[in-house]
Amino acid sequence: MKKICLQAPAKINLGLSILGKLASGYHEVKFIFQQVSLFDRIWLQEIPKDEIRVFCNQKDVPLNQVNTVYQAAMLIKKTMKIKTGLALNIEKNIPVAAGLGGGSTDAAQTLLGLNKIWNLGLNTKDLLKFGLKIGMDVGYQLVGGTKLATHLGEKFQNLPSLPKIYFVLSNPGFDVSTKWAYQHVDYSQVGKKQLEELISGIKEGDVKKIAQNLHNDFEFWVPNFYPAVLKIKKKMIQSGALGAIMSGSGPTVFGICENYNAALKTAEILKKDYPKTYLVENLP
Repeated sequence: MKKICLQAPAKINLGLSILGKLASGYHEVKFIFQQVSLFDRIWLQEIPKDEIRVFCNQKDVPLNQVNTVYQAAMLIKKTMKIKTGLALNIEKNIPVAAGLGGGSTDAAQTLLGLNKIWNLGLNTKDLLKFGLKIGMDVGYQLVGGTKLATHLGEKFQNLPSLPKIYFVLSNPGFDVSTKWAYQHVDYSQVGKKQLEELISGIKEGDVKKIAQNLHNDFEFWVPNFYPAVLKIKKKMIQSGALGAIMSGSGPTVFGICENYNAALKTAEILKKDYPKTYLVENLP
């Protein structure tokens, strides 16, 4: 029986612009994605009985069809007609429903892992099709890197890799549903930022310019319901971050720091009030 252990990285959105609502009900978006060094770990193991069993170290994570890892495994098993059973053990380190793509990255790594242990020979294009059936961010988590994502967030354009940046992530300790955040879109405010200055900063490798041009349309309304977001953001800037913004639909906020020591100082200050605070760096 084969077994594999995978690392599933969190993502942040350096830029997030909602361009409008499509006839399909989905939103046209413009995202700039980056993976960072905060990881869930997933163990995939074949079992003799033809079933999928999911385990997790966190009680609030569902272990049934709602779980993205379960969905990824079932999709592969059904489509590829695999009769072998699976046990999937998730070690959650990325906060849940936090704007960090935890569920998406777990699903992406499950797809990649099953492709490997079952020698399915699926290429990136095939895996992206599977990923889109599970969630919009799964596609990005399959490819990683510094990416500009457009349309529904599934069309990617490579951007130059960032220079090494130290980020501080701070989560206030509650969930925000992505579905809820999209249901409350303020169409009078969104879609005005095309993220050109941010993209320019990335292309120039200018960390200060990147930090000064971080943008997230969700910040126009999510903090109205969850004021802790702005409190964290303010505290990050006061403690020396070059720039700070909410990631995804929140509530996690991340700050860009000038160097490791500055990031360590900021993380220590934030951790006193927000235990789910992490010092991370960008992945290649």
